[in-house]
Amino acid sequence: MGAYWLRLTTEEPLIVGQGKADSSFLTTIAYVPGRVLRGAWADWLLAQGKGNDIGSIIERARIWNFFPSREERLTCYTSPFLLSSLTCKREGGFLSEPEPDERGHGVVDVLLPELAYVLLSELYGPAAVPFAPRCNHKGCGERLEMGKGFFTAYRDGQRIRYARSQLSYHAQTKVALSRQRRAAQENMLYTATALVARGHSDQLVFLGRVHGDEETVRELCQAVSNVPIGALRRRGYGKVRAEVIHADGFGSLRTRLQRFNEVFENMWRDLARLFPRATAQPPEGIYFSLDLLAPAVLHQEGISSLVPTLAIGGQQVRPIFWITRPDLASGWSTSWGLAKPTDLAARAGSVYVFRWQGDAGCVIAALEELETRGVGRRCDEGFGECVVCHPFHLEVNEK
Repeated sequence: MGAYWLRLTTEEPLIVGQGKADSSFLTTIAYVPGRVLRGAWADWLLAQGKGNDIGSIIERARIWNFFPSREERLTCYTSPFLLSSLTCKREGGFLSEPEPDERGHGVVDVLLPELAYVLLSELYGPAAVPFAPRCNHKGCGERLEMGKGFFTAYRDGQRIRYARSQLSYHAQTKVALSRQRRAAQENMLYTATALVARGHSDQLVFLGRVHGDEETVRELCQAVSNVPIGALRRRGYGKVRAEVIHADGFGSLRTRLQRFNEVFENMWRDLARLFPRATAQPPEGIYFSLDLLAPAVLHQEGISSLVPTLAIGGQQVRPIFWITRPDLASGWSTSWGLAKPTDLAARAGSVYVFRWQGDAGCVIAALEELETRGVGRRCDEGFGECVVCHPFHLEVNEK
């Protein structure tokens, strides 16, 4: 099963999710969940007379989520901001933003420094200096807060730069239709808020990953390009064009894992000076992070949880450190005409750190499978998308 990057280019305004019962407002989320493309693919197969084969065809691919991107750049990857990524409270944003008026004081990832600080404190007692990073751009000194939304990593020559995804919304009041008469419903109005292209561009672009064989991915692109997605598809919304593109992606897992441990050891040595009895090396093991790119439905012994347990080499491995927030996993089934179950979920951007004391080959194989299949339940709907050792964790200086 190969991994492909797909680009969705909108040709009409887009509304995805967020519908609420007894509400006169129809809003949208800021990305395209994989389950929306699965639904469009199923509609296409029904129109082609392949209704009996829908299940077997769609199961040949794992469709992950599509995040807004900066189309004009040579993209490496798109991602939601991780909960470990902080930016200046007063002037938030990347230093490398291509548009001067959108630049901020930088974004820094504190996972590895904070991980080293917490483990050192647990082993050698509290430090005299608290872990309280501040913005150090030109002596600003302002407090840092979590980044919000999505960002794009793009290549500028030999350098990797970053840009925050900027979204625009358009609201329009419409007349509700009677489901019985198929005509306007008297005294019934609602307001629909849609994602639209920003500025002078006439296109809004989303990038995402699909795991499958080449023929299946090509069939998916054909289906999505011919079936509108999201809400109000018969009222001028949801037309997109899908195509396979070349993107650098997140890089090989083995390289990410190696660099993650190298930077962590450097952070440990730097911070160990705050602890008089600390050793120059962290406890032995292979450290890795599991980073959620979408909400994850997790359970511990049948009970909803915000913390995953991984099965590696016949062992149950729990995280030694995490940063997470609660969210809800829900959805709408076009086939059923009903809302899907609502589950407690860990928020997209949640970060979990594990320590593996065993064979490196065993853990790499398990983590590669995890990136392909996802973590937790309802992964076929796009929940549980994850990446191991997200490359942005290495950006411990403001970018």
